[in-house]
Amino acid sequence: MHILQLCKKFPFPQKDGEVIGIWMYSKGFYFHNHRVSVLAMNTRKHFSPPELLPNDWKNVADIKSVGVNSDISYLKMFLNLFSNRCYNIERFYSKEYESHLIELLQNEKFDLVQLEGVYLSQYVPVIRKHSKAKIVLRTQNVEFEIWEREAEQNSFPKKNYLRLMARRMKQFELNMLNQYDALVPVSSRDAETFKSLGCNIPIQVCEHGVAPPSSLPKGEGNSRDHSLPLGGRDRDGASVFHLGSMDWRPNLQGLEWFLENCWKKIHDEIPNAKLFLAGRNFPEDWKQKKIDGVEMIGEVEDASSFMNSKQIMIVPLHAGSGIRVKLMEGMAMGKAIVSTSIGAEGLPVIDGKNIFIANEASDFAKRVIQLLKNPAMRNEMENEARKLAEEKFDYRVLVGELLEFYKNILSA
Repeated sequence: MHILQLCKKFPFPQKDGEVIGIWMYSKGFYFHNHRVSVLAMNTRKHFSPPELLPNDWKNVADIKSVGVNSDISYLKMFLNLFSNRCYNIERFYSKEYESHLIELLQNEKFDLVQLEGVYLSQYVPVIRKHSKAKIVLRTQNVEFEIWEREAEQNSFPKKNYLRLMARRMKQFELNMLNQYDALVPVSSRDAETFKSLGCNIPIQVCEHGVAPPSSLPKGEGNSRDHSLPLGGRDRDGASVFHLGSMDWRPNLQGLEWFLENCWKKIHDEIPNAKLFLAGRNFPEDWKQKKIDGVEMIGEVEDASSFMNSKQIMIVPLHAGSGIRVKLMEGMAMGKAIVSTSIGAEGLPVIDGKNIFIANEASDFAKRVIQLLKNPAMRNEMENEARKLAEEKFDYRVLVGELLEFYKNILSA
Protein backbone atom coordinates (compact mmCIF):
# COMPACT_ATOMS: atom_id res chain seq x y z
CA MET A 1 0.00 0.00 0.00
CA HIS A 2 1.26 3.50 -0.83
CA ILE A 3 0.00 5.99 1.74
CA LEU A 4 0.19 9.78 1.46
CA GLN A 5 -0.08 11.82 4.65
CA LEU A 6 -1.05 15.49 4.38
CA CYS A 7 -0.23 17.61 7.41
CA LYS A 8 -0.12 21.27 8.44
CA LYS A 9 3.15 20.92 10.38
CA PHE A 10 6.54 19.63 9.34
CA PRO A 11 7.00 16.50 11.49
CA PHE A 12 10.58 17.23 12.57
CA PRO A 13 11.67 18.00 15.22
CA GLN A 14 9.29 16.14 17.54
CA LYS A 15 8.36 19.14 19.68
CA ASP A 16 4.62 18.76 20.25
CA GLY A 17 1.85 16.20 20.37
CA GLU A 18 0.58 16.90 16.87
CA VAL A 19 3.85 16.11 15.09
CA ILE A 20 4.58 13.20 17.42
CA GLY A 21 1.23 11.72 16.42
CA ILE A 22 1.83 12.26 12.70
CA TRP A 23 5.23 10.59 12.78
CA MET A 24 3.90 7.73 14.88
CA TYR A 25 1.67 6.77 11.94
CA SER A 26 4.50 7.19 9.43
CA LYS A 27 6.69 4.86 11.49
CA GLY A 28 3.82 2.43 11.98
CA PHE A 29 3.04 2.22 8.26
CA TYR A 30 6.75 1.68 7.53
CA PHE A 31 7.03 -0.94 10.30
CA HIS A 32 4.26 -2.90 8.58
CA ASN A 33 6.08 -2.71 5.22
CA HIS A 34 4.04 -0.04 3.49
CA ARG A 35 5.37 2.84 1.39
CA VAL A 36 4.90 6.27 2.98
CA SER A 37 4.94 9.78 1.54
CA VAL A 38 4.36 12.98 3.50
CA LEU A 39 3.44 16.42 2.13
CA ALA A 40 3.85 18.83 5.01
CA MET A 41 3.16 22.51 5.36
CA ASN A 42 6.15 24.28 6.86
CA THR A 43 4.57 27.35 8.42
CA ARG A 44 6.43 30.45 9.52
CA LYS A 45 5.23 29.91 13.08
CA HIS A 46 6.57 26.35 13.30
CA PHE A 47 9.24 26.49 10.61
CA SER A 48 11.84 23.72 10.57
CA PRO A 49 14.68 23.64 8.00
CA PRO A 50 14.01 20.53 5.85
CA GLU A 51 17.76 19.96 5.44
CA LEU A 52 17.96 19.09 9.16
CA LEU A 53 15.77 16.03 8.65
CA PRO A 54 17.73 13.00 9.98
CA ASN A 55 18.82 10.47 7.38
CA ASP A 56 17.06 7.60 9.15
CA TRP A 57 13.78 9.48 8.81
CA LYS A 58 14.27 9.51 5.04
CA ASN A 59 14.29 5.73 5.10
CA VAL A 60 10.84 5.73 6.70
CA ALA A 61 9.06 8.21 4.44
CA ASP A 62 9.52 10.51 1.46
CA ILE A 63 8.91 13.84 3.18
CA LYS A 64 8.26 16.98 1.15
CA SER A 65 8.01 20.44 2.68
CA VAL A 66 6.02 23.42 1.38
CA GLY A 67 6.44 26.87 2.93
CA VAL A 68 3.06 28.27 4.02
CA ASN A 69 2.19 31.54 5.74
CA SER A 70 -0.58 30.70 8.19
CA ASP A 71 0.03 33.76 10.38
CA ILE A 72 -3.03 35.50 11.75
CA SER A 73 -3.89 38.61 9.75
CA TYR A 74 -6.18 40.99 11.61
CA LEU A 75 -7.33 42.51 8.33
CA LYS A 76 -8.29 39.09 6.95
CA MET A 77 -9.86 38.23 10.27
CA PHE A 78 -12.00 41.36 10.10
CA LEU A 79 -13.02 40.81 6.46
CA ASN A 80 -13.87 37.20 7.28
CA LEU A 81 -16.61 38.44 9.62
CA PHE A 82 -18.62 39.41 6.53
CA SER A 83 -18.47 35.90 5.08
CA ASN A 84 -19.80 32.59 6.31
CA ARG A 85 -16.42 30.82 6.21
CA CYS A 86 -14.30 29.75 9.14
CA TYR A 87 -11.20 31.94 9.36
CA ASN A 88 -9.12 29.28 11.07
CA ILE A 89 -9.73 26.92 8.14
CA GLU A 90 -8.92 29.64 5.60
CA ARG A 91 -5.54 30.25 7.24
CA PHE A 92 -4.36 26.85 6.06
CA TYR A 93 -5.34 27.20 2.42
CA SER A 94 -2.29 27.73 0.23
CA LYS A 95 -2.17 27.85 -3.56
CA GLU A 96 1.43 26.72 -3.46
CA TYR A 97 0.60 23.75 -1.24
CA GLU A 98 -2.28 22.88 -3.56
CA SER A 99 0.03 23.02 -6.58
CA HIS A 100 2.55 20.70 -4.93
CA LEU A 101 -0.29 18.35 -4.01
CA ILE A 102 -1.59 18.25 -7.59
CA GLU A 103 1.91 17.58 -8.93
CA LEU A 104 2.42 14.78 -6.42
CA LEU A 105 -0.94 13.18 -7.22
CA GLN A 106 -0.23 13.33 -10.96
CA ASN A 107 3.25 11.85 -10.67
CA GLU A 108 2.62 9.16 -8.05
CA LYS A 109 -0.05 6.51 -7.58
CA PHE A 110 -1.43 6.44 -4.05
CA ASP A 111 -3.79 3.89 -2.58
CA LEU A 112 -4.83 6.04 0.35
CA VAL A 113 -4.52 9.68 1.44
CA GLN A 114 -4.60 10.29 5.19
CA LEU A 115 -5.52 13.85 6.16
CA GLU A 116 -3.85 14.75 9.45
CA GLY A 117 -6.61 16.92 10.85
CA VAL A 118 -9.71 18.73 9.65
CA TYR A 119 -7.71 21.73 8.39
CA LEU A 120 -6.57 19.59 5.45
CA SER A 121 -10.17 18.74 4.51
CA GLN A 122 -10.42 21.74 2.18
CA TYR A 123 -8.09 19.84 -0.20
CA VAL A 124 -10.51 16.92 -0.64
CA PRO A 125 -11.91 18.22 -3.99
CA VAL A 126 -8.35 18.47 -5.36
CA ILE A 127 -7.58 14.90 -4.30
CA ARG A 128 -10.82 13.61 -5.83
CA LYS A 129 -10.04 15.38 -9.11
CA HIS A 130 -6.49 14.11 -9.49
CA SER A 131 -6.46 10.71 -7.77
CA LYS A 132 -8.50 7.57 -7.26
CA ALA A 133 -7.02 7.10 -3.79
CA LYS A 134 -9.32 6.58 -0.83
CA ILE A 135 -9.42 9.57 1.51
CA VAL A 136 -9.36 9.19 5.28
CA LEU A 137 -9.59 11.95 7.85
CA ARG A 138 -7.57 11.20 10.96
CA THR A 139 -8.87 13.69 13.45
CA GLN A 140 -7.17 14.44 16.73
CA ASN A 141 -10.11 16.45 18.07
CA VAL A 142 -13.70 17.36 17.53
CA GLU A 143 -12.34 20.72 16.52
CA PHE A 144 -15.37 22.92 17.14
CA GLU A 145 -15.51 21.69 20.74
CA ILE A 146 -12.11 23.25 21.41
CA TRP A 147 -13.42 26.62 20.32
CA GLU A 148 -16.65 26.22 22.27
CA ARG A 149 -14.75 25.40 25.44
CA GLU A 150 -12.26 28.20 24.92
CA ALA A 151 -15.10 30.67 24.38
CA GLU A 152 -16.48 29.79 27.79
CA GLN A 153 -13.09 30.59 29.35
CA ASN A 154 -13.21 34.17 28.03
CA SER A 155 -15.34 37.27 28.48
CA PHE A 156 -16.98 39.75 26.11
CA PRO A 157 -16.08 40.61 23.35
CA LYS A 158 -13.62 37.77 22.79
CA LYS A 159 -16.19 35.22 23.96
CA ASN A 160 -18.60 36.34 21.24
CA TYR A 161 -15.94 36.10 18.52
CA LEU A 162 -14.85 32.64 19.66
CA ARG A 163 -18.46 31.47 19.72
CA LEU A 164 -18.81 32.66 16.12
CA MET A 165 -15.65 30.77 15.14
CA ALA A 166 -16.93 27.67 16.95
CA ARG A 167 -20.23 27.80 15.03
CA ARG A 168 -18.44 28.19 11.71
CA MET A 169 -15.97 25.43 12.54
CA LYS A 170 -18.86 23.15 13.45
CA GLN A 171 -20.62 23.94 10.18
CA PHE A 172 -17.45 23.18 8.23
CA GLU A 173 -16.96 19.89 10.06
CA LEU A 174 -20.59 18.94 9.46
CA ASN A 175 -20.39 19.84 5.75
CA MET A 176 -17.30 17.68 5.31
CA LEU A 177 -18.30 14.83 7.61
CA ASN A 178 -19.40 12.38 4.91
CA GLN A 179 -17.08 13.59 2.15
CA TYR A 180 -14.30 11.16 3.11
CA ASP A 181 -14.14 7.43 2.58
CA ALA A 182 -13.51 6.81 6.26
CA LEU A 183 -13.00 8.63 9.53
CA VAL A 184 -10.33 7.81 12.13
CA PRO A 185 -10.85 9.62 15.45
CA VAL A 186 -8.44 9.10 18.33
CA SER A 187 -11.03 8.20 20.95
CA SER A 188 -14.31 6.32 21.26
CA ARG A 189 -15.83 9.42 22.79
CA ASP A 190 -14.99 11.46 19.66
CA ALA A 191 -16.31 8.65 17.45
CA GLU A 192 -19.67 8.74 19.24
CA THR A 193 -19.78 12.52 18.87
CA PHE A 194 -19.24 12.28 15.10
CA LYS A 195 -21.92 9.59 14.82
CA SER A 196 -24.36 11.78 16.73
CA LEU A 197 -23.62 14.58 14.27
CA GLY A 198 -24.65 12.39 11.33
CA CYS A 199 -21.50 10.56 10.26
CA ASN A 200 -22.50 7.54 8.15
CA ILE A 201 -19.14 6.55 6.68
CA PRO A 202 -16.93 3.80 8.19
CA ILE A 203 -15.27 4.81 11.47
CA GLN A 204 -12.27 3.20 13.13
CA VAL A 205 -10.96 4.51 16.44
CA CYS A 206 -7.17 4.55 16.53
CA GLU A 207 -5.78 6.00 19.70
CA HIS A 208 -2.45 7.76 19.70
CA GLY A 209 0.31 5.31 20.39
CA VAL A 210 3.77 5.65 21.81
CA ALA A 211 6.88 3.53 21.53
CA PRO A 212 7.30 1.45 24.67
CA PRO A 213 10.48 2.82 26.29
CA SER A 214 12.04 -0.65 26.33
CA SER A 215 11.73 -0.81 22.53
CA LEU A 216 13.67 2.38 21.88
CA PRO A 217 17.40 2.01 21.35
CA LYS A 218 19.81 4.72 22.35
CA GLY A 219 19.94 7.50 19.78
CA GLU A 220 16.20 7.71 19.13
CA GLY A 221 15.45 10.29 21.75
CA ASN A 222 15.46 7.78 24.58
CA SER A 223 18.11 8.44 27.18
CA ARG A 224 16.58 6.22 29.80
CA ASP A 225 18.44 3.38 31.50
CA HIS A 226 15.84 0.58 31.69
CA SER A 227 17.51 -1.11 34.60
CA LEU A 228 16.40 1.81 36.76
CA PRO A 229 13.20 2.07 38.80
CA LEU A 230 10.17 3.58 37.10
CA GLY A 231 10.08 7.35 37.12
CA GLY A 232 13.81 7.65 36.50
CA ARG A 233 17.06 8.11 38.35
CA ASP A 234 18.36 11.18 40.21
CA ARG A 235 14.98 12.86 40.03
CA ASP A 236 14.66 16.38 41.39
CA GLY A 237 13.20 16.07 44.89
CA ALA A 238 9.56 17.14 45.37
CA SER A 239 9.33 18.09 41.70
CA VAL A 240 6.20 18.80 39.67
CA PHE A 241 6.29 19.48 35.94
CA HIS A 242 4.27 20.45 32.91
CA LEU A 243 5.47 19.92 29.35
CA GLY A 244 3.50 21.27 26.41
CA SER A 245 3.44 23.86 23.66
CA MET A 246 2.70 27.24 25.17
CA ASP A 247 1.26 28.66 21.96
CA TRP A 248 -1.75 26.35 22.35
CA ARG A 249 -4.29 28.33 24.34
CA PRO A 250 -5.72 25.41 26.36
CA ASN A 251 -2.23 24.70 27.75
CA LEU A 252 -1.74 28.34 28.69
CA GLN A 253 -5.17 28.64 30.28
CA GLY A 254 -4.70 25.40 32.19
CA LEU A 255 -1.41 26.57 33.68
CA GLU A 256 -2.88 29.96 34.56
CA TRP A 257 -5.62 28.12 36.47
CA PHE A 258 -3.08 25.87 38.21
CA LEU A 259 -0.80 28.73 39.24
CA GLU A 260 -3.67 30.90 40.48
CA ASN A 261 -5.60 28.20 42.33
CA CYS A 262 -3.35 25.25 43.16
CA TRP A 263 0.34 25.99 43.37
CA LYS A 264 0.33 28.19 46.49
CA LYS A 265 -1.48 25.46 48.46
CA ILE A 266 1.07 22.89 47.33
CA HIS A 267 4.06 25.13 48.04
CA ASP A 268 2.74 26.16 51.45
CA GLU A 269 2.33 22.50 52.39
CA ILE A 270 5.69 21.44 50.91
CA PRO A 271 8.01 24.50 50.89
CA ASN A 272 10.80 22.66 49.06
CA ALA A 273 8.50 21.64 46.19
CA LYS A 274 9.41 22.99 42.78
CA LEU A 275 7.29 23.39 39.65
CA PHE A 276 9.09 23.15 36.30
CA LEU A 277 7.28 24.53 33.25
CA ALA A 278 8.68 23.50 29.88
CA GLY A 279 7.56 23.78 26.28
CA ARG A 280 8.12 25.70 23.11
CA ASN A 281 6.93 29.23 22.34
CA PHE A 282 6.62 30.60 25.87
CA PRO A 283 4.92 34.04 25.80
CA GLU A 284 7.34 36.83 26.67
CA ASP A 285 5.36 37.88 29.75
CA TRP A 286 5.58 34.33 31.12
CA LYS A 287 9.35 34.36 30.87
CA GLN A 288 9.34 37.35 33.25
CA LYS A 289 7.03 35.77 35.85
CA LYS A 290 8.52 35.43 39.34
CA ILE A 291 6.63 32.87 41.43
CA ASP A 292 7.99 31.11 44.49
CA GLY A 293 9.12 27.60 43.66
CA VAL A 294 8.43 27.93 39.92
CA GLU A 295 11.05 27.62 37.20
CA MET A 296 10.22 28.70 33.65
CA ILE A 297 12.35 26.30 31.63
CA GLY A 298 11.04 27.02 28.14
CA GLU A 299 11.89 24.68 25.28
CA VAL A 300 13.91 21.58 26.15
CA GLU A 301 16.20 19.70 23.79
CA ASP A 302 15.39 16.24 25.15
CA ALA A 303 11.83 15.91 26.40
CA SER A 304 12.41 12.34 27.61
CA SER A 305 15.35 13.35 29.81
CA PHE A 306 13.39 16.29 31.19
CA MET A 307 10.35 14.17 32.05
CA ASN A 308 12.51 11.41 33.46
CA SER A 309 14.19 13.81 35.92
CA LYS A 310 10.92 14.94 37.54
CA GLN A 311 8.39 13.26 39.82
CA ILE A 312 4.81 14.43 39.24
CA MET A 313 3.32 15.33 35.86
CA ILE A 314 0.34 17.70 35.75
CA VAL A 315 -2.20 18.06 32.93
CA PRO A 316 -4.55 20.86 34.10
CA LEU A 317 -6.54 21.23 30.87
CA HIS A 318 -10.01 22.77 30.88
CA ALA A 319 -10.46 23.05 27.11
CA GLY A 320 -9.58 21.04 24.03
CA SER A 321 -10.57 17.55 22.99
CA GLY A 322 -8.89 14.44 21.63
CA ILE A 323 -5.97 12.56 23.12
CA ARG A 324 -2.99 14.06 24.97
CA VAL A 325 0.15 12.53 23.52
CA LYS A 326 2.39 13.92 26.24
CA LEU A 327 0.20 12.31 28.91
CA MET A 328 0.52 8.96 27.15
CA GLU A 329 4.28 9.40 26.88
CA GLY A 330 4.37 10.21 30.58
CA MET A 331 2.54 7.00 31.39
CA ALA A 332 4.85 5.00 29.13
CA MET A 333 7.80 6.43 31.07
CA GLY A 334 6.18 5.50 34.37
CA LYS A 335 5.19 8.93 35.64
CA ALA A 336 2.66 9.64 38.37
CA ILE A 337 0.14 12.04 36.78
CA VAL A 338 -2.57 14.38 38.05
CA SER A 339 -4.98 15.53 35.33
CA THR A 340 -8.37 17.08 34.85
CA SER A 341 -11.09 14.97 33.20
CA ILE A 342 -10.58 16.87 29.94
CA GLY A 343 -6.84 16.31 30.13
CA ALA A 344 -7.32 12.53 30.20
CA GLU A 345 -10.39 12.47 27.98
CA GLY A 346 -10.62 9.45 25.72
CA LEU A 347 -7.96 7.40 27.50
CA PRO A 348 -8.74 4.09 29.29
CA VAL A 349 -7.39 5.35 32.61
CA ILE A 350 -8.71 4.54 36.08
CA ASP A 351 -8.77 7.34 38.64
CA GLY A 352 -6.79 6.40 41.72
CA LYS A 353 -5.08 3.45 40.04
CA ASN A 354 -2.92 4.65 37.15
CA ILE A 355 -3.68 8.38 37.35
CA PHE A 356 -5.39 10.91 39.60
CA ILE A 357 -8.31 12.83 38.06
CA ALA A 358 -9.24 16.12 39.73
CA ASN A 359 -11.33 18.97 38.34
CA GLU A 360 -11.61 21.23 41.37
CA ALA A 361 -8.55 23.24 42.40
CA SER A 362 -8.63 21.96 46.00
CA ASP A 363 -8.75 18.34 44.83
CA PHE A 364 -6.03 18.89 42.25
CA ALA A 365 -3.68 20.40 44.83
CA LYS A 366 -4.54 17.65 47.31
CA ARG A 367 -3.63 14.91 44.84
CA VAL A 368 -0.29 16.50 43.96
CA ILE A 369 0.53 16.85 47.67
CA GLN A 370 -0.40 13.21 48.31
CA LEU A 371 1.92 11.98 45.58
CA LEU A 372 4.79 14.18 46.72
CA LYS A 373 4.45 13.09 50.35
CA ASN A 374 3.82 9.41 49.78
CA PRO A 375 6.58 7.64 47.77
CA ALA A 376 4.86 4.25 48.09
CA MET A 377 1.64 5.64 46.56
CA ARG A 378 3.64 7.37 43.85
CA ASN A 379 5.60 4.23 42.97
CA GLU A 380 2.40 2.19 42.81
CA MET A 381 0.86 4.69 40.40
CA GLU A 382 4.04 4.79 38.30
CA ASN A 383 3.93 1.02 37.91
CA GLU A 384 0.25 1.00 36.98
CA ALA A 385 0.73 3.85 34.47
CA ARG A 386 3.59 2.03 32.76
CA LYS A 387 1.59 -1.21 32.71
CA LEU A 388 -1.37 0.50 31.01
CA ALA A 389 0.91 2.08 28.40
CA GLU A 390 2.54 -1.23 27.56
CA GLU A 391 -0.85 -2.96 27.20
CA LYS A 392 -2.77 -0.27 25.33
CA PHE A 393 -0.48 2.34 23.74
CA ASP A 394 2.07 0.42 21.61
CA TYR A 395 1.91 2.29 18.27
CA ARG A 396 2.95 -0.77 16.26
CA VAL A 397 -0.09 -2.73 17.42
CA LEU A 398 -2.48 0.21 17.02
CA VAL A 399 -1.32 1.05 13.50
CA GLY A 400 -1.44 -2.62 12.55
CA GLU A 401 -5.13 -2.73 13.53
CA LEU A 402 -5.75 0.47 11.55
CA LEU A 403 -4.12 -1.02 8.45
CA GLU A 404 -6.52 -3.97 8.58
CA PHE A 405 -9.34 -1.43 8.54
CA TYR A 406 -7.71 0.33 5.58
CA LYS A 407 -7.49 -2.95 3.64
CA ASN A 408 -11.26 -3.34 4.03
CA ILE A 409 -11.80 0.25 2.85
CA LEU A 410 -9.68 -0.35 -0.24
CA SER A 411 -11.50 -3.57 -1.11
CA ALA A 412 -14.98 -2.08 -0.62
